[in-house]
Amino acid sequence: MTKIQRDTRSYRGVLQSDDGRLLRIVSQNKDSITFQSAFGLSRHMIRRLESDPQHIVFSERSRIARLGVQITCEPPAMAHLDGDLLILTQTASAVIPGYPLLDQLRGFFDEGLPVGRLVFCDPEALLSSEQVIAAIERSAIKLPASTAISSDGSIVIAPHRVVCTLRADIGEEIFGRILLREDGRDMLNRYQVPKSVPHLIIPPGEGVITTCSMYLNEHYVVLQSGFSLGRNLPATVLDPIKTRGIRIYLEIINGTGHTIVNPLISARIYGTPKEKAVDRRQSAARNHVGYSLSELKTLERQLKAENSRTCHYVDRGLALIHPADGIKAASIYANGPCNGCTVSKAQCSTAREDFSTRSLCPHAYATARIRVDANQDASVLVLKYFPNMVEHRDIINLVAENKIKSIYFYEASCEHGPFLSQEDHSRLQEYHAFGVDVFWVCGLNQRLMVHTMRDGKGYFVAIDRLADFHKSMLFAFYGSTLPLSDGGGERLGRLMDALVAFWGHTIGIVTGGGSGVMEEANTMARRRNILSGANFLDITDQTMTTDVDFCQVFQATCRHSRQKWFEIASFPIFNVGGLGSLEELGITLCNMKLSIMERVPIILFDTEGDRGFWQGMRRQIADMVRFNRAPTWIEEYVVITDDPEEVTDVYRKQLHLF
Repeated sequence: MTKIQRDTRSYRGVLQSDDGRLLRIVSQNKDSITFQSAFGLSRHMIRRLESDPQHIVFSERSRIARLGVQITCEPPAMAHLDGDLLILTQTASAVIPGYPLLDQLRGFFDEGLPVGRLVFCDPEALLSSEQVIAAIERSAIKLPASTAISSDGSIVIAPHRVVCTLRADIGEEIFGRILLREDGRDMLNRYQVPKSVPHLIIPPGEGVITTCSMYLNEHYVVLQSGFSLGRNLPATVLDPIKTRGIRIYLEIINGTGHTIVNPLISARIYGTPKEKAVDRRQSAARNHVGYSLSELKTLERQLKAENSRTCHYVDRGLALIHPADGIKAASIYANGPCNGCTVSKAQCSTAREDFSTRSLCPHAYATARIRVDANQDASVLVLKYFPNMVEHRDIINLVAENKIKSIYFYEASCEHGPFLSQEDHSRLQEYHAFGVDVFWVCGLNQRLMVHTMRDGKGYFVAIDRLADFHKSMLFAFYGSTLPLSDGGGERLGRLMDALVAFWGHTIGIVTGGGSGVMEEANTMARRRNILSGANFLDITDQTMTTDVDFCQVFQATCRHSRQKWFEIASFPIFNVGGLGSLEELGITLCNMKLSIMERVPIILFDTEGDRGFWQGMRRQIADMVRFNRAPTWIEEYVVITDDPEEVTDVYRKQLHLF
């Protein structure tokens, strides 16, 4: 039996509260808003509040700090605990010139606004200077190139020589989307513009928003507020996993009476806490105890044996498992009308695609016949195929009545085999939004896969690799389906070794799941025990490499939509490829231009080793820049090489890493 953890924040290993939300406004004036916020605490967090309140810090929500608003918080204490909610008084004020005044944001400071969270900084997990150095040497952490390490283990970093400003066309509607919508941070990334400066200058009483580079896997960094070299706003905790990039934002204010030039920020580094945040409050967790692959295969045979066919097309029913009775006592429901369908097979093939009242197909599915006792716990649904439109409607109605809590299916489509349609992907997102766990008894890799969301993209992940999927930093590997030469395979292997040596073992790859470079990369990832995944496409010109830890599947009509699923990767690497790779390169370059992805090195790796393959691309991009058809900065991010060591050197230099 497997317990599925849906709250992906738990994989970060930080003992923290639920997101704190504004409860009520206490008072306000033209300069500040004072309010109370409620933070949901787990039992472990409550125990720490009782014993070590001085080690619990408030970390302001990043998107609020990045709008130049400071939120101060009274010290957490047991006296403010109401059940499992900690009620704290906080004050918001606009402190960075050039950013919106509080009046522009005042309307959004209302009941329910997420303001940040409380984090327990475990003193036993605090790293010494020797431990910090050891973590750097084994590639467990990547710190800014400017990092200085003190004897007590604290670090001092100099931010990038960059000042971030807001575009002038930002208005109330955009502010609302930034603060309230799930995609608000992506929207803010598009409206907050970095500008290089020779020196970072902060006049007395003013502030600046800037950036640094940092990649955290298991450690977390807590910024320390000082005054002489600049004080950061209370967005103080940089999480593992979430903190990966060249635009880690720092909001620094000068609280002194003198100008600060090139401020420095002090921070402490913490390792894996003694107590992790896996035991979250039940109201915030959605856990499900699932069934094994062998149990589900047995049930599949039972479905086939008990099939009662009355339909030309739909030849499989469904099983309903009542938790109290167990999988062996599952109820079987048949698809199709009660009596044999009189529509001919030819009529059936077209009528079943018509869901209107004019359709000759009765669209009689077992999902409409499910009956669940109102006093029973929510049940588990097992289907032969992923639900179609009518079945989805029935299932959502049952979910809304708390009668279904999870879904298992054996095949993605009766017409397209293991590939899902665009509508199917939308339905998966709806199941996630309704809190339904979806499992795939996957025939591609003969593993039980669970659907999970990462960076807004849904993937099926082998249950034993679920934590690794959410923790690993991913590389997108593109390339031709044609086999590599022996030299090309050897060079690709050295590239993989260089990536592991530089970034550590908490990495993985995602490919298109085909042959050639993709198959080689998958094989090499498995040998090195790093995560391997694929975005499979229903096309006929390549075989599928199915020995993967995670995947998503797309019918041919979803070809361009499928490319968005590669956005979960932090870095793209283009090996020798053809027209497909050229299209993917163009999309990647455009995504960087549109700020859909960070500006990171785009590696054009000449896998076969003569450096000539990609030179035409360099000339084309240079011409685009020369004719003002592409931004000037794009040239510095396109790196052509056949040397794996040059790849990691580029990452170190262009990402400004220690």
